[in-house]
Amino acid sequence: MNFCCICAQLGENPREVFTSASSTAIRCSVILPPVGNKAPTTIEYNIYGKQSERFQRLHKGNLIYIHGAKLRYDLESKTYSLHGGVVAEVTDAFPILNSIVLTGRCVKDIDQSDARAFKTTADGLMIANQSISVNTGKGQADLFNFYAINNATDKFNQAELLVNFTRKGTGITIHGRLVTDRFKDANTQEIRNISKLQLVNMTLAPKGADGSAPKPVAPQTTVASAGEVTSLWGGRTAEENNDPWNQASGGGLPEIPGQYGQAPNLDEIPF
Repeated sequence: MNFCCICAQLGENPREVFTSASSTAIRCSVILPPVGNKAPTTIEYNIYGKQSERFQRLHKGNLIYIHGAKLRYDLESKTYSLHGGVVAEVTDAFPILNSIVLTGRCVKDIDQSDARAFKTTADGLMIANQSISVNTGKGQADLFNFYAINNATDKFNQAELLVNFTRKGTGITIHGRLVTDRFKDANTQEIRNISKLQLVNMTLAPKGADGSAPKPVAPQTTVASAGEVTSLWGGRTAEENNDPWNQASGGGLPEIPGQYGQAPNLDEIPF
């Protein structure tokens, strides 16, 4: 699973770009509001199909809500991008959402002796870093780094759960948000931005008693068939997401320049 619900502001006017010799997309830079004491996050957004017609009419500065987009990460340029989904223009009264759901497999064991993977701070915070490989179709995958941070005394200590219960190959679904740290480079004295995924919640794949995959659960009840459905919303129907990789005849996500062509070798993935 790869599902994002994001509020953003257009950083420029949308423009048409060629994604292949015969297809185009509408692309622009969008700005996600800061989370807590973090900095705003600037990310490239690409939209396709019928939704692009609505998006193309928007202008720099417009506030938008993106529902059902997919998050991509390019290992070569170390940048995130959003693709597809349904877009609606909103006002500043609309609540700010930053919600990302990914399902995949952990790519490593967390080495507690490595401060880059796990550490505790003098303030009593516990920080754990993990990476997840998310299938994009056709034998390909995206790699995402994410981290959990909490007080060591919290009742729900996600950093500790990551350390104790995730291993290389563990199936996991994470709910997170995209955040950006802004800091001054000690060598160049330049202001730098680094975006990353901050864990909000997670669910580990279940295991059988012997550690194997669980057996299917047989249904215990029968759901009665519904009667005639009353027309809602004036008879309007829900909008369909016409992104090409969601169609039954397609499959897979669009290619990212520099992205590896096969599922990653989990022994060779850098943190």
